[in-house]
Amino acid sequence: MSEYAPPLDNINFLLKHLVPVQALARLPRYSHVDAELSDAVVAEAARFTSEVLGPLNGIGDRVGSHLVGGRVITPPGFREAYRQYAEGGWVGVDLPLEHGGQALPRVLQIAVAEMVNGACVSFGMLPLMERAATKVLIAHADPALRDCFVPHLAAGRWGATISMSEAGAGSDVGRARTRAERQSDGTYRLTGTKIFITYGDQDFTDQIVHLVLARVRGAPSGVKGLSLFAVPARLVIDAEGGLGDPNRVVVSRVEEKMGLKASPTCVVDFDGAAGHLIGQEGDGLRNIFTMVNAMRIEVAVQGVAVAGAATRKAVGYALSRPQGGPPEGDAVMIVEHPDVRRMLMTMVARTDAMRALVYEAAYQLDLSEGAATPAERQAAQALAEWLLPVCKACGSEAGFEVANLAVQVHGGHGYVKDAGVEQYVRDSRVMSIYEGANGIQALDLVTRRLVRQQGQSYRLFVDRIRTDLAVGADDRLGAIRTSVQRELERLESCTAWICQCVADRPRDAAAGATAYLALVGLVAGGWMWLRMAAVDGAGQATRQALARFYADHLMAAGSSLAEQVRSGAAIVDALTVEDWARLA
Repeated sequence: MSEYAPPLDNINFLLKHLVPVQALARLPRYSHVDAELSDAVVAEAARFTSEVLGPLNGIGDRVGSHLVGGRVITPPGFREAYRQYAEGGWVGVDLPLEHGGQALPRVLQIAVAEMVNGACVSFGMLPLMERAATKVLIAHADPALRDCFVPHLAAGRWGATISMSEAGAGSDVGRARTRAERQSDGTYRLTGTKIFITYGDQDFTDQIVHLVLARVRGAPSGVKGLSLFAVPARLVIDAEGGLGDPNRVVVSRVEEKMGLKASPTCVVDFDGAAGHLIGQEGDGLRNIFTMVNAMRIEVAVQGVAVAGAATRKAVGYALSRPQGGPPEGDAVMIVEHPDVRRMLMTMVARTDAMRALVYEAAYQLDLSEGAATPAERQAAQALAEWLLPVCKACGSEAGFEVANLAVQVHGGHGYVKDAGVEQYVRDSRVMSIYEGANGIQALDLVTRRLVRQQGQSYRLFVDRIRTDLAVGADDRLGAIRTSVQRELERLESCTAWICQCVADRPRDAAAGATAYLALVGLVAGGWMWLRMAAVDGAGQATRQALARFYADHLMAAGSSLAEQVRSGAAIVDALTVEDWARLA
């Protein structure tokens, strides 16, 4: 079995039937895209990821990235692969034409990102940072700074980081202590230390642009006092991005991590480093949130990518591993055993549901920028914003849990490195932590997105599901239709309860937020299976069997989740701080 085989059939099915690129191509914003171009992008991405990136995954895990003489050295082959990636134009797939990108739909970028991360998540971390930083600069930097920095980032000639976290300010960024001093020439000098900085240094590019949250002297405490700066690792000496001396930016440590070993996670020290203000002072957190949608959906697709790669390996192993069978006969392949089939069905059903949901969110983001009318664009944006925290949380959890099942299918062979599945478990574990821990995603969904504008985003989500439930009466969809209808009603009841809690008992709402998000994700996955199983043509019988499994086995969790939503804070507050101290 090769190192990585992209799920081309699944991707092409979605791009043709559930999130049709052809429909986007009829919009003026995407008129340069057609089926031939879409197919070519997907096919070339599949070739590159399977031939170039796939073989690096195991190497990167074994060798890792290391700090040598103050610089990060990446594993063998990574630098050459990045050069090919940049020269192929992959960094700028969905970036604007006027800034050096290709202006392709977000949903095509997500398809590419799935294959990149399925082949090697550690590699995919740097392009993710580059795209996010580029979008922030396009949206908020003054024209001179934008025009100097963005073309180099979009082309992959420069790398980038998002430098937010500090030792005392992780998710609570308002406690950041990095400071910025205004200079007479309009620049700033930044001093402080940032931690957990992905690709804080690397040997791929000659320049790295750090997007740094810092507090200008005299600014208020909390998030309102934060500003955003572009701090280059090397000084920029002209408007074209010419490079001068090293800036006062030092990588002092590369973390030893559980997974993603080839992706250097750095401690970065700024010691009076020259930086350029992005936007206005005090707008730092608001400006950095431009990247939130990009980061959430990219982490979601990382989870889907790992789940897909792990599932393929597990299915291949189950088809080739003889074990058990009649005492007097030949051993049968383990795919014949009911419990193994249960695990494989769970893996495929969860992975395919989440893939479809992530692609749907990307499709809505495309419509939010290109739909024909302002009302259509606004509705698409609202639906996408509802789906994004669900995609991030449920996608990251699916990646880890499906990878765990892959190890179980492999048995003892899965626990050792040779099979190549235990790495998926280690690499995916952090996905539910970074770019907004999943508990924070749940709180965001409950306390902000659910109640914003009288629940518009939620109602759009529910109305879309009800519309699809009302279409057709195919008996083969009876199980999934019934389950989606049942769990949607359960979700509606829980939503009413949560909304009341947000207004009157916010701690009860917070206690049930994670279960509520999981219930939304469960219903959303059923919605995706309802739509996929309804598509006529090749593979329909398989899709309908998987939809039935999702309905009968996975959606049964809805009743338990609903009980957790309504349990309130009393149960989690039953122990006092002193009780916890005695247990420590």
